[in-house]
Amino acid sequence: MVNLSDLNLSAFLPEILLTAGLLVLIIAELVRGRASARGIGWGGMALLGLLIVVALTSGNQAGSYLFGSLVDDGVAVFFRVFFALATMLAIGISLFTFRKEGEPYLLLISSVLGMFLLGGANDLVTLFVAIELVSIPSYILAGYNRRDPRSAEASLKYVLYGAVSTGIMLYGFSLLYGLGGTTSIPGLAAAFAGSAGSPTIYLIAVGLVLAGLGYKIAMVPFHFWAPDVYEGSPTAITAFFSVAPKAAGFAALFRMMDVFAAPAVVAGVDARFLFTVASALTMTFGNLGALHQTNLKRLLAYSSIAHAGYILMGFAAGTFEAYQAVLFYLVVYLFMNLGAFLVVDAAGRKLGGEDTSHIKGLGRTSPAMALALAVFLFSLVGLPPLAGFIGKFYLFSALVKENMWALALIGVANSVISLVYYVRVIRDMFIYEPEEAKVIPMTAGLGVLTFAFLIPTLVLGVWWGPLAGWVAAAMR
Repeated sequence: MVNLSDLNLSAFLPEILLTAGLLVLIIAELVRGRASARGIGWGGMALLGLLIVVALTSGNQAGSYLFGSLVDDGVAVFFRVFFALATMLAIGISLFTFRKEGEPYLLLISSVLGMFLLGGANDLVTLFVAIELVSIPSYILAGYNRRDPRSAEASLKYVLYGAVSTGIMLYGFSLLYGLGGTTSIPGLAAAFAGSAGSPTIYLIAVGLVLAGLGYKIAMVPFHFWAPDVYEGSPTAITAFFSVAPKAAGFAALFRMMDVFAAPAVVAGVDARFLFTVASALTMTFGNLGALHQTNLKRLLAYSSIAHAGYILMGFAAGTFEAYQAVLFYLVVYLFMNLGAFLVVDAAGRKLGGEDTSHIKGLGRTSPAMALALAVFLFSLVGLPPLAGFIGKFYLFSALVKENMWALALIGVANSVISLVYYVRVIRDMFIYEPEEAKVIPMTAGLGVLTFAFLIPTLVLGVWWGPLAGWVAAAMR
């Protein structure tokens, strides 16, 4: 007999509100049509803002709900706030692009439900369903520019590679279930504690699951879709892909880490070694791939791959401080990366393209936008006193405490490499003469969004205590 008390629906309030609000917006889109397109966007931002307030004030207590398939704890609250904020800001960027279409806003909001579930996933089945809830709207969004062949190609590659990665991940889940006898993530962690049964099969399962989740975060060697998808998708959607679905993949990894922590070693290889190698390869390949890019969206795609490698350093360390650093860095990355894409989106709309040739002389024609992009790029490098420096400092500190000096040095070397291609973009903006005297007009909406990204990027570089404290409280 089903015990309804096990549902604990009060902890499910943000998801219920999100679903109800999304249904209202869908009805509004059907009733009013194109006349309500931007209204749908504004309504979506209001709904996500409400969800942030609800998540922060719910006074959650650690526990499970929906028969143990989901968990409600500080980390789940963190990811709810993060995903709602990231999508709200992505919708803000999209308002400049989708003036007559309401469907993109609905797709963006619908993917948030999957992200919310990922943040609290406590079961392999829930984890899989949540990943698909994030992925399916993303496939549609990638190909939304139906008349652009690049967009169709992006969507097709996204779907095909996504289907393959999902199959690989499901096979890994089946092996874990076969070894542990349960789909419950805490149950699997308990079953593997002290021993993983057959270490060889266990490590194969971990590798398959890591491959499937690695596709979601553009981890090498499962990154090959990212440059083409980022370039072909509408820039506002690319900005969303670079932060929210990527962070959803890290949320899934976070929930699986107790399972991956089993002390199984085969020929000197364990799960921690797999994360170390993946981190080093991902950040190195991402930065080297960005060196010769002239398209800004492809450059930021390779940059996004590299930053996935930096974040994986925290999972390689696997300590409380390392996981704190991961959550902190995700927030910092949200503002500096979306800020960079905001300027690239404005350049694409007003300057005729997203190549580096289009932003030559931007420092003379549109100095405010050029200066903002320079700040975001320097923060992505990790230069003080910007937020990116503090984020990387936390990650490197966690590695040093674990005596993982080799990976820390690889990370530092990669940050130096990234300086080359970021500075090249800044050089083009401020040193060269503009090829055409085109200006990015600083409208009220663009100015507000630019400052919304710029202020945290600057402030968190000198006053990061409140954010660090909130992240630490979420971890505890």
